[in-house]
Amino acid sequence: MRSIAIIAGILVLATGCDKQTSDSAPLSEAVFSDLDDSTTLLFQVFGPAEEPRVAPIAIVRGGALEPLTLSEGGWRDFDAKYFAAGSQLTIYRNGVNAGTLDVTRGMWPANDAVLYSVPGCRRIVPHALARLRPTIAMEETVELVASSVPIAQRIDLRPVPAGPESQGRTLASAVATANGIGPEDLSGLDFHARWLRTGVGASGRTLLASHIDPNAGDLGPGAGNTSMVLVMAEDSAGTFNTSYQHAVSGEARTVEFQRLVNYADFDGDGISELVLEAWRYGGIPNLVILKYDGGQWRETFRVSLDWCVDAR
Repeated sequence: MRSIAIIAGILVLATGCDKQTSDSAPLSEAVFSDLDDSTTLLFQVFGPAEEPRVAPIAIVRGGALEPLTLSEGGWRDFDAKYFAAGSQLTIYRNGVNAGTLDVTRGMWPANDAVLYSVPGCRRIVPHALARLRPTIAMEETVELVASSVPIAQRIDLRPVPAGPESQGRTLASAVATANGIGPEDLSGLDFHARWLRTGVGASGRTLLASHIDPNAGDLGPGAGNTSMVLVMAEDSAGTFNTSYQHAVSGEARTVEFQRLVNYADFDGDGISELVLEAWRYGGIPNLVILKYDGGQWRETFRVSLDWCVDAR
């Protein structure tokens, strides 16, 4: 399962990476984020449901996402403010408010050891441990998004059509063919299709379909060739209008894989943003945010899940 592999990889990187401070950008040249009591922050929540980890993703400001850039001391202040034991965050899953979480310990609690470390790293993104208080069913391993301030979500109780697989296969095959990816390239790949309640268009929903290498979760270098197709489209009077496509084929270690992690409305405009994970063999993954604009899903934000930020 991809999520478990990535979480394990992140924790290995967090404890075994050896970044040299001589390669780091001088702190005096950095422009640090301005955080005040009105700032809304987004967090990634991942790992076992009984005790997930929490890590910051971005700032929500003026209807857009901004990266978090803090000094070494700034990250410690951040941890003391947002990751103090008892702090509460709102969690989201698939376009709905999914409850809350309580922080149980932060990165640098006064009377306990550091939660994790990266040897040789001065500026490290803090994590926290948490206890979920969900209002919907959760799987054993969670991939959620949380916010420091509750963000209202659009409530859509309309049923979605049954059986997205047939339409999804037709859509993905057409996109693959247009990008020179033939049936023989797709035959060994896993196929997924689902409806997303995104709030887009009259129906308020988006069809997602993907073909992905079942070995794409390996942390080692790829071997041979592979293909990847991820496509999304909205139904307009019975016709599907493709609004996003990522269709690539080539040497396995060069292909960027993408998968949907979660979605929710982060900027309050009534339309969800989509959270993707993007990765290559042997590389550190990224979280990618897509926003619907002008009939297309466009990448508007990307953040590396490398928790040592000395060199950024």
